[in-house]
Amino acid sequence: METATMKKFESREEILESLQEERNLAGADMSGLDLSGIKLVGLNLKGADLHESNLANARLAFADMSNVNLANAHLEDARIGGASLRNANLRGADMTAAKVTAVDMHDADLTGADLSESRLIAVDVTGADFTDAKMANATTLVEWKDAKVQPADLPEPVKPPRWLPFVFAGIVGLGVFLILRRRKK
Repeated sequence: METATMKKFESREEILESLQEERNLAGADMSGLDLSGIKLVGLNLKGADLHESNLANARLAFADMSNVNLANAHLEDARIGGASLRNANLRGADMTAAKVTAVDMHDADLTGADLSESRLIAVDVTGADFTDAKMANATTLVEWKDAKVQPADLPEPVKPPRWLPFVFAGIVGLGVFLILRRRKK
């Protein structure tokens, strides 16, 4: 049985050059690199090693990042959407003010991660471990009961805007008006 060799990237430029040829960085070693502001969209990053990388202000969308190693990575102000972070190692990751939307974090390890001021919307945390995770001023729309270990201080749930019921009522009212108008004709 042959073993896969991990490609070690030495620079951001080397990664961007590689992405010109293929959208597959599965198993790649990008640990410790400055990738701040990078856009990694629609990639296969399965099993990639990004520990201690700087991904501040990065855009990570529609990517398979299952089994990725993001331990002690810097993800401040990162935008992560529509991605799979199943079984991901996010131990000690700094995700301050990150925006995480529609992400699968099933069985992810976020032990000691800093999610202060972050926003987690429609995130699947089934089996995820939030032991000692910091969640100060975070807002979430998450089903915490499914987590393996919930954050000690559950973050503030996202509240719908105060004007939302009025918009709904207006749409219903408009529908009724149009139906009544149609009947008169």
